[in-house]
Amino acid sequence: MSKINVSVDCVIFGFDTDLSLKVLLITKKENPKNLLKSRNKTQTALPGDLIKANEELNPAAKRILKRLTSIDEIYLKQFAVFSNPKRVKQPKDQIWLKSFRKNPEERVITVGYISLVDIQDFKPKASYFADEVIWTSIDEIPELTFDHNQIIDEALNFLKKELDYKMSSILLPKNFTMPQLQKLHEEVLNKKIDKRNFRKQILKEGIVFKTSHVNKTGRKGKPAVFYQFCNNNEY
Repeated sequence: MSKINVSVDCVIFGFDTDLSLKVLLITKKENPKNLLKSRNKTQTALPGDLIKANEELNPAAKRILKRLTSIDEIYLKQFAVFSNPKRVKQPKDQIWLKSFRKNPEERVITVGYISLVDIQDFKPKASYFADEVIWTSIDEIPELTFDHNQIIDEALNFLKKELDYKMSSILLPKNFTMPQLQKLHEEVLNKKIDKRNFRKQILKEGIVFKTSHVNKTGRKGKPAVFYQFCNNNEY
């Protein structure tokens, strides 16, 4: 019976200053020492890798993310398990796996982790087998290695169901405008929201309060009022 490996893949979402929801991806190169050459020597993927035999999942996820992106001390939460026996069997994936693993044919079950960060607070740097670390808008995600496109789709579905003021407070800066908050929800839910109803509902719920600060670079020269969440505690 062939060995079954366990890996973790991390879906890190961030909300950028251009008001777009983005996901952190890595590019990875084929091992140059391997004699097997690929027409496409670089692949794009989620940060992820196999766990060690003596590791638990949560510490492994933090170790792998730090090793690949230099990001540390962020909240990671399991959201799904991906166990399709053919998930690493595509020819393009096998070419890359043969560059790094002794037994590329072995089955790999992966545990998906999701995290939310304020992009301005994190400066990821590629290391280990990652060649580059890039923030990519969710509507511009290319074809990824393995089943990572599916993993991102599942992570987005999870975020749509779970999005609340705590999650929003992690993605947004401490001081934010109402249009920023509305755009965040539109990006996650992938639909337009009526401005008047959204503002009315948010204020009715009492989860934000108006500050005395304004954004003087608002549209059409009109200052935009900054808001803060009433309870800005992290998870």
